Amino acid sequence: MRSLPASRSTLAARVRRATVLAAALSVLVAAIAFYAVWSVQIVATRTQELGRQVGALASGLRAGGPLDASVDAGLRGRLLRTQAALIGARLLVVDGSGRVAFSTFEQGAGPRSIDLQAFKDAGDGVRVAVRDVGSGERLLLVAAPIDGNSYLIGAQTVRDVQRARTPLIATLVACMALALTAAWVAGGASAARIAAPITRLRDGAEAIAAGQWGLEVAVEGDEETAALAEAFNAMSRRVAAVYEAQKSFVSDVSHEIRTPVSSIAGYAQAIADGTASDRETVTRFAGVIREEAHRLADITKTLLALADLDAGRVELRWEPVDGRFLSEAIQSRFVQAAKRLDVGPLEPDGARPYADRERLLQVVSILVDNALKHAPPEGRVRVSATRSSGSWSLLVDDEGPGVPTEDRERIFERFVRLDRARASGGGSGLGLPIARRLVELMGGSISVQESPLGGARFVVTLPEA
Repeated sequence: MRSLPASRSTLAARVRRATVLAAALSVLVAAIAFYAVWSVQIVATRTQELGRQVGALASGLRAGGPLDASVDAGLRGRLLRTQAALIGARLLVVDGSGRVAFSTFEQGAGPRSIDLQAFKDAGDGVRVAVRDVGSGERLLLVAAPIDGNSYLIGAQTVRDVQRARTPLIATLVACMALALTAAWVAGGASAARIAAPITRLRDGAEAIAAGQWGLEVAVEGDEETAALAEAFNAMSRRVAAVYEAQKSFVSDVSHEIRTPVSSIAGYAQAIADGTASDRETVTRFAGVIREEAHRLADITKTLLALADLDAGRVELRWEPVDGRFLSEAIQSRFVQAAKRLDVGPLEPDGARPYADRERLLQVVSILVDNALKHAPPEGRVRVSATRSSGSWSLLVDDEGPGVPTEDRERIFERFVRLDRARASGGGSGLGLPIARRLVELMGGSISVQESPLGGARFVVTLPEA
């Protein structure tokens, strides 16, 4: 079995990579969207939580009475430091002008004043602000009033608020790795399911190329793959049938050629060596040689006509074709079968076909010859014409065995002969394919039906002149 070029990848590999890539992009987009939403939400949640905590502490300070300068060293100062450690934030007490009177920041580290005008109302008496303290650091500030001239402010860096993102990122990375692993496994299974029938189709095609005509593959897989397998099997059967038909054709043509060649050689030798000495015998032998030569010429003419059609070398001369010409030409060509041949008027209501006269005569001759061969020895063959909707139709009826419905298209294929009984005349299986091709070149159609005479009716329809 041939191997694929190194520069190409297999379908299974491409499907697996596409599955993993799609999963990676989906998880990445979802992770980025989730992280962006979470970052905003965590800050909002922490702001709300810190606001409740600071508000509760401010209420406690109000209950303890007015604040004085001793708050830093007093009991309430110690309580504020303890509470700051518990809530995870810094606490400041500022007066109405924003000057810091008390702070749980380390010595010299906290702000000395706060711009209270920068705060926005967050409800329940709580106000919030975000202050830039340099080096890209920002403070989240939440203020609650203690009394009419002082505020308790909770401060926490935004970075501390978002510090919880580290375990979140680790979780997202783990989820992405898990999703990619699952996509790799699922993609591999899907790729194998898709690629397996196609691989079998490839193996079948290679087997046919190696000479296993008619080989069929299992119809499996998805709808498209199953349809491809059915088409492949139909093609394989067609190839096998054509191959067998060609073998039969070569055998038949060899026989057809060998017989007249042998006759010509034998009779010519008899004349040459004096075996046929009297004039009557020489004349009779010469007549046989002439007839066999005509037979060879007919075989050669058929093969050349097929070659011309395949090569596109057929040139048409368009003209209205005289029905009387067709009628007389048919009768003169088949004069020996005149008693069996019934040729009716071929210009119904004055209608004439617009076609190539010689090519049309060739088609009619093929059909009449075919009908005479397949009809019984004394069976009739009738040639007639009809007119319908701007078209002219030629009808050739016979009293032969007819053509089965399932074979009415197949008989127009090359080398096809239905059986030896119908092929007893020694036909090559090329006449009807040539007739169809010529009719189609002239813009018409040809078909076969059941004849009122009991046999086959061939119908040639062409545009009316």
